[in-house]
Amino acid sequence: MELETSRTTESRASFAVGERMFHVVTEVVTVKSATGTIFSVFVSPIALLVLEPHSCYVVTLTDEEFTLEELLVRAPELKGRTLSHRDR
Repeated sequence: MELETSRTTESRASFAVGERMFHVVTEVVTVKSATGTIFSVFVSPIALLVLEPHSCYVVTLTDEEFTLEELLVRAPELKGRTLSHRDR
């Protein structure tokens, strides 16, 4: 049986603490067969994108370091969130 593995970086969950907005960035690994049957999915949080009134930065949750630019490349949906935050 031939298996296919895909890896994506996503940000779907967010929460606010005071004036700070936190976006949780996760890595999702999916293993499925050639017919599309999913065998397993691994979801791991890898970073937090923190938006403050006058700055935004990344807090890594793994041993891998990310710059803001690298995180925006891996999870492009975050780009709109950081741009709309900077317009405030």
